[in-house]
Amino acid sequence: MSRYNARRGYAPASVSAPAHDRPRLMNFMLPWAAGIVVTLVTQVALAVLVWDVITGDDVSTMASPVRTILLLHLPSAACIALGVWAAAAVHQGASRESRVRHFIAAFAPAVVLQLVIFFSQGSDLSVLTFLVQLVVLVVGCAVGFLVDRLRNG
Repeated sequence: MSRYNARRGYAPASVSAPAHDRPRLMNFMLPWAAGIVVTLVTQVALAVLVWDVITGDDVSTMASPVRTILLLHLPSAACIALGVWAAAAVHQGASRESRVRHFIAAFAPAVVLQLVIFFSQGSDLSVLTFLVQLVVLVVGCAVGFLVDRLRNG
């Protein structure tokens, strides 16, 4: 798209283009960055809280499945929900009106981070841990997107 304006001539290079003039991929960069940063920061805070404050050196406190769900999986779903909400909230402009593009902007950071976790586990990844982590991802994404939809009406 040309930056020529009949009254002013060509726009200087220092003037940033409006959101609808940017390439579509550039409209995703800010939401993806926000989603990744929020998810990682909350996950690190969760890890410090659970492993250093609550359990300490005694790992046996996490031996119960109920404690594992309450102390690890539900807060992890909340971290994913916060990341999805941040990504969806930052996604603006004409790209937000397209449902598919808004889904990509909101869910891509959480899905990519979960894929990194899956691949980093390697041979330690069992079917049960895969399914549990998949449920945590789906619940977190659904809650985060629902919060964004409720916020925007």
